[in-house]
Amino acid sequence: MRSGYADAIGLAESALAKLEMQAVCAKCGVRFDGGYILPWFGGETRLSDGSETERVLWLHYLVSEGAGRRKGELISFREIAGAFVYDPKFRARAVAPLVGRFGKDPEAFVAAGKKLGGTVADGGREGRFKVELPLLPHVPVTYLLWANAGGDDDELPPDGQILFDRTAPGWLPPEDLTVLASLGTYRMIKHK
Repeated sequence: MRSGYADAIGLAESALAKLEMQAVCAKCGVRFDGGYILPWFGGETRLSDGSETERVLWLHYLVSEGAGRRKGELISFREIAGAFVYDPKFRARAVAPLVGRFGKDPEAFVAAGKKLGGTVADGGREGRFKVELPLLPHVPVTYLLWANAGGDDDELPPDGQILFDRTAPGWLPPEDLTVLASLGTYRMIKHK
């Protein structure tokens, strides 16, 4: 029985086979050693070693037209053209689990981000914590957490947001950015 991803993988692999390997490596910040090797969560992985979900995501990244180097300007998911219709799924799959797990334990959020090679900023200033994960070379994902470490009912409840570099939509469509962000969330939860 074929998985739901088999067709997507096949189409993307066919598209990748038509591209010049050195151009793909230079554009995407990956390398080739008998197969494509991608930076992933602060380490490296082979394209062939990922789950079907990861392989579809990576293949889409490799065959994208790309958008050049990061601009350093962060945007929300809703600011991405065409993303508005995916926003409820994005919040349910990526933001809600992040807040649910780390909203009252921001130290675990910071520790998980560091374990995954993330860059930590803001250091809890006014209850705000920020971790940028290097998920793909040109598509890092920035996780924001407004924590309620005290847990008092009178205080504002914890909240979160996930941001992307302005160039991210040139690399991946909104559906794939949802998957990418949720993979980061669940990897942090696993590595708390």
